[in-house]
Amino acid sequence: MKISGKALPPRAAGLLIFDFMALVVATPFLFMLASFMHPEGKSVASVVVSTLRVVAMGLACQAVFYYNELYNLQIVRQHVATLTGLLRAFALIFLILAVGSIAFPATAPMLSRVLLVAICLAALAFVARVLALPRERERLLILSPAEEAAELQQTVIDCPEWNLEIAQIAHPSKLDTVVPLGMEPTERFDRIIVAEGFRQDTDLLERMLEWKLKGLPVESIQTFYERARGRIRMHDLTLDQCLFSTEYSHGIVTRRLKRMLDVCLGSILLLLFAPIIALVALLIVLQHDGPVIFRQGRVGLNGKVFQIYKFRTMRSPVGDHSPKWATEEVDRITPVGQFLRKYRFDELPQLVNILKGEMSLVGPRPEQPEFCRLLAEHIPFYAQRHAVLPGLTGWAQVRYHYGASIEESRRKTEFDLFYVKHLSFGIDCAILLETVKVVLVGRGAL
Repeated sequence: MKISGKALPPRAAGLLIFDFMALVVATPFLFMLASFMHPEGKSVASVVVSTLRVVAMGLACQAVFYYNELYNLQIVRQHVATLTGLLRAFALIFLILAVGSIAFPATAPMLSRVLLVAICLAALAFVARVLALPRERERLLILSPAEEAAELQQTVIDCPEWNLEIAQIAHPSKLDTVVPLGMEPTERFDRIIVAEGFRQDTDLLERMLEWKLKGLPVESIQTFYERARGRIRMHDLTLDQCLFSTEYSHGIVTRRLKRMLDVCLGSILLLLFAPIIALVALLIVLQHDGPVIFRQGRVGLNGKVFQIYKFRTMRSPVGDHSPKWATEEVDRITPVGQFLRKYRFDELPQLVNILKGEMSLVGPRPEQPEFCRLLAEHIPFYAQRHAVLPGLTGWAQVRYHYGASIEESRRKTEFDLFYVKHLSFGIDCAILLETVKVVLVGRGAL
């Protein structure tokens, strides 16, 4: 299953669908059925309205589950952590229900019925997560040179949520010794991963095509790596792959939907955070050590330089004013700036950049021109990240930390290119949801 290009582990996708059916479909249906069986003078309209409230509560429950990592199979594998997460999630849900019943007394009877089934739902959610973890792992046959196989081994170790194990590693030229003629590979393997450099071997491809037609999944290292890691394997990426791919193509409808989201949500956020913006500005003024807003040239769409706006979080540099990596300037961050960075309040002025059309809510983070020139010399396809508007948040921001070196910037570029490849309205929404989680826990800030 994929959500906006990002593959979900099958078991995580199953949990997501199960919870949706239980919380958003089955529970409201049973509530509506019980209301019609015992009408007690209720009108059809009132039953429908009450049912819609239960649906909204079910969606809220699923959101709480998501923000408590209850769809993260690395967490779900630990039963104690799962139980703790469920207790924390339902405590928050009860708090929401209590506040709702106080704010809207008319909903109290309906909410009390929801509380009655909460224990059953919590037990059901826990059992579903226990059953979501199969005892048998998917067995992989890797056909590649040793150096690439080592990278795949590390991928399998780093991504336990995919429930994989490497059954055997072999050089493609030794395939006959691994799977002798006449033997069905499905007896030993569940999936075959093939190195990119051997995709021109006709005999090898014909044999694997025969297996694939019999139901054995076969995929390239690039495809497997992208599916498991959520980023592009850059040293395998070629111009012809980008050019002839059905992806990397951003239609006018996608761009317009993205711009509509930017304008609408950007305006709402600017109004919503106006009191916080005013308070932050006052705190910076009270420091008496520089301007409130920090402006700096950054590279935007198609390499065009624009002025980015941020709340100032650092003291003015003394002496050397040359560009530096973020980690090299930690000692200049003010106490107020430390707090602003942790919860990303320093980025709020960029809502103005978004409304001006210089940035988007979601996209690769814009870099200084000097760094862009340096990184373009060392990182293939780096310039292609400028094919979309830079963002206030992005795929690399929710999946990785600050890039404080060329090698770390290379890794971030792999995430950025994944985003450029799979750009869609849906993946923007998914990244915005994940960003809220990152901000709430203050993760990844300098």
